[in-house]
Amino acid sequence: MREHRIAIAGLHSEQSTFSLRTVDESFYAITRGDEMLPQYDFDARLGDTVTGITWVPTVRAMGAASGPLLPESFDAILAETREALVAGLPYDGVYLEMHGAANVLGRQHAEETYVAMVREVVGPDAVISLSMDTHGNFSEELMRLVDLAACHRHAPHVDNLLTRDRAVTNLVAVLDRGEKPVKAWVRVPVLLPGERTSTVVEPGRTVFAALEPLIAEHGVLDAALWVGFAWADEDRNAAAVLVTGWDAASAAACARALAEGYWNAREDFVIVVDDVGDWDDALDFVCGGAARPVFVSDSGDNVRAGGSGDVTFALDATRRSERIREKGIRALFAGLVDVDAFEAATAAGVGGVIDRPLGARVDARYAGPVAGSWTVERFIEGAYGEGTAGVLVRDGLVSVVVQRNAAPFIAPDDPSSPALRWEGCIHLDTSEYDLVVVKNGYQFPSQLAAAGSSFMAITPGGTDLDMDRLTFERVWRPIYPLDRDTVADLEPVVIEGATR
Repeated sequence: MREHRIAIAGLHSEQSTFSLRTVDESFYAITRGDEMLPQYDFDARLGDTVTGITWVPTVRAMGAASGPLLPESFDAILAETREALVAGLPYDGVYLEMHGAANVLGRQHAEETYVAMVREVVGPDAVISLSMDTHGNFSEELMRLVDLAACHRHAPHVDNLLTRDRAVTNLVAVLDRGEKPVKAWVRVPVLLPGERTSTVVEPGRTVFAALEPLIAEHGVLDAALWVGFAWADEDRNAAAVLVTGWDAASAAACARALAEGYWNAREDFVIVVDDVGDWDDALDFVCGGAARPVFVSDSGDNVRAGGSGDVTFALDATRRSERIREKGIRALFAGLVDVDAFEAATAAGVGGVIDRPLGARVDARYAGPVAGSWTVERFIEGAYGEGTAGVLVRDGLVSVVVQRNAAPFIAPDDPSSPALRWEGCIHLDTSEYDLVVVKNGYQFPSQLAAAGSSFMAITPGGTDLDMDRLTFERVWRPIYPLDRDTVADLEPVVIEGATR
């Protein structure tokens, strides 16, 4: 009869080093011990696959996207997690839920530091399995610290829960076998944002669809492909492949094929929407008769990738636009972080007026706070019972949802986020507006469902899709597209398995 003790822990966040907003531990929803179990109901989801497993929940720090994490806050999370892991020893295995793009201010390799701590506590024989975001970074250092890793195969990430399940089922399979798998890893010198690598269009659809056939062809346990995180200047940031299995030659061949597939498609990855351009192009699109409401992505301040959420470049330009006024375009800016304005609007109440500029409290590099006489129209409740998450204010044709936290405008039941509780998320009926501006990159299913048409605006900010406007000093060069003549060495690094 199976008897395995598996610890559960996690550090899940992505941080843009180009964003000016820093965060502390309050940015994370931290759950501890048994209060974690409802979030990891593997017994119900996986049934007999996990019969006989004793789950030992420790500490889970679940964040979203932001600028860098303060060092003292990271150290506090690390220390608390270590203490909880030590208290539950011994373990046969460890499941870690991670994103892969955390950044600590002034440091590099946050996940590697975290997992090294876990490995030191649990010892060399315990099997460590990660679930990760394909937009995270899977470095050689991280590969050597873990035994298994699963990442999303879809972007948008409609397979969040399936990825977690795969990480756990593979972990249990390895524990049952009593042998650690072979690992074959490849660094692919490509660094592209998710807006160019979505799996709903080509070539991303074909590149990622090759995973399951290649797993079957080579008879390996699992295979994963990471795009990497484009908005952090760290040496580890790049695409990567990991294949695990029981035969070194098969694992290496599978890894090489996946890496070559991604590398060969690198020049074909483009912005994944039909209509894309700068902000002036976006306004032309709106004024040119596009189906209403037009959802426009303010992609340079993407709060799903670490944008500060308070960049006013798009709001300022729209307020100044004579075309918008002449055509009577009703615009909704569905999210702008300004804590002071949020509190002032809350105090004023519905029908009250706040005469103050909005936004640009953290990042005023591209435009300053936007002046106006803003009438409070309504309060918007958070999706998870956290109270008021946004205040809708209006001045003339322009309405703005003022927020306390940088959180996306997304329906709580959006299929891209079933495993995440992103507190502060806002959502409302947009049918009365002609233009809806959202602070994300590619648009999510619930946004596309509400949109009459969509446009991707390439705007400045901490998540700028024009990578030529960003300064990279630490990324391991050469790397495409920063270096167009990059030559790739796609020979896998192979680590033999071992009997536990």
